[in-house]
Amino acid sequence: MKPFSIMHISDLHRSPFDTISNDELISALVNDRNRYVVETPSITVPTAIVVSGDIIQGVSLHEDDFAAKIEKQYAVAEQFLDELVERFLENDRSRLIMVPGNHDVDWNTAFSALEPVQDEAVPDNLKAELHSEDSSLRWDWKTRTLYRINDPELYESRLDAFWSFYERFYKNVSGLPVAKNSLDVRLFSLCDSRIGVAAYNSCYGNDCFASHGMIRRGTVARSDLDLNDSRKTYDLRMAVWHHSIEGLPYHTDYMNIDVVRSMIGRGFRLGLHGHQHKAQVSPQEICLPDRERMAVIGAGSLCAGANDLPVGVHRQYNILEIAEDFRGVRIHVRAMAIANLFSRWWFTEFGGASHRDLDWESPCNSLGLATSTQIMRKNRLIVEAEKAINTGDPAHAFCMLESLELPPESYERQICLLAATETQNWDAVVNITDPPATIEELTQRFQAFIELGDFNGAVDVLDRFSRLMQLPVSLESELRSLANAQESMRK
Repeated sequence: MKPFSIMHISDLHRSPFDTISNDELISALVNDRNRYVVETPSITVPTAIVVSGDIIQGVSLHEDDFAAKIEKQYAVAEQFLDELVERFLENDRSRLIMVPGNHDVDWNTAFSALEPVQDEAVPDNLKAELHSEDSSLRWDWKTRTLYRINDPELYESRLDAFWSFYERFYKNVSGLPVAKNSLDVRLFSLCDSRIGVAAYNSCYGNDCFASHGMIRRGTVARSDLDLNDSRKTYDLRMAVWHHSIEGLPYHTDYMNIDVVRSMIGRGFRLGLHGHQHKAQVSPQEICLPDRERMAVIGAGSLCAGANDLPVGVHRQYNILEIAEDFRGVRIHVRAMAIANLFSRWWFTEFGGASHRDLDWESPCNSLGLATSTQIMRKNRLIVEAEKAINTGDPAHAFCMLESLELPPESYERQICLLAATETQNWDAVVNITDPPATIEELTQRFQAFIELGDFNGAVDVLDRFSRLMQLPVSLESELRSLANAQESMRK
């Protein structure tokens, strides 16, 4: 089994006037795919994409016709993502996950929702109130003006252009898990529902005068409940947001690390973000009471111009290879260093390598013991498959169980065989009973070959397994006669 591979891109900053076009970007990504499959170590081609914010460049404050300009930027972004999904994901939009970033916030709409605070109305505890989590106050350093949000409904609409683009992009996609706070988090499912993803809006309270990242209080807890209520047992929980979790001294444009710690305590083991325009890998840990770790991975900017990139940093993106047991990840960083082409890049932070490995332990239960998501997932699938058979839907039952290991004499093997038989999926019966573990399976395998018209195969079953399974002589004789009769009738 190959690792599950994810392309992690961020900070697209799309606009009609970008210094690098959609065609150049798509061509660079496609050609890089041709390179990394033959490198050493080779990289598995991604079958999912995460876009961790800043879809567009955005429009400056007080700019004329700002709404129309924002729509044109999203049109460029949509064209790019459409072709990316076509070339990498076989047009399956459910495998692309995106979140908004601070550049997706409409500053002009946010500003329209503010009003200046008169001197006599300035609170005595201004510093504390200005920096409180749900503060309605904003400070403009340029004009030395204190503002207050006086139209909360208008203020909340500052991301409407992003959400309109988002809904348009996913319009015909069905089957996504449901989140109750859809403006704060959207849920996704990857790798045949083995990876559950919470895609967070980290722009709560972010606007033209507030650069911090924040996920609305209670959102992580609510998404934990929503993932539990989805009745799926995920082998890995992954979180996506935009803002970095650390910044330079005197900067405020990052997210409180305690939000990430709350994710760790709820079983999230992989977190992806962007914002800082350079790749970063950061293992974060808490003790509850044993050590629990989350791999937090930042992607560089895919398309930022030279003025927006940190000194010495090129345009970048990541490829993440999730380990087969869902307990680790290998992070490959690709950089656009030569002629607008991506290739492998060696990083000092990675010890001079182009990739880095991180691992983690499974989440613990209430007793502090590591939970086996594989066992939980298998048991839930068996129960659901049994219900499907009892309600007259054996085809759905088979689909749920066919990916499981089916050891001899196990209950899941019995249920899967029953579902395959009821749907007359004779090839599946042959595959499951290779070799037969019981006399009942021997006769099922024999019957499947008869139904397939493979009479030599049916006789071979008796020749190979009759004595081994101690098949009664009378039953063996009856089955051989049946095989001869069926063959004669078919001629």
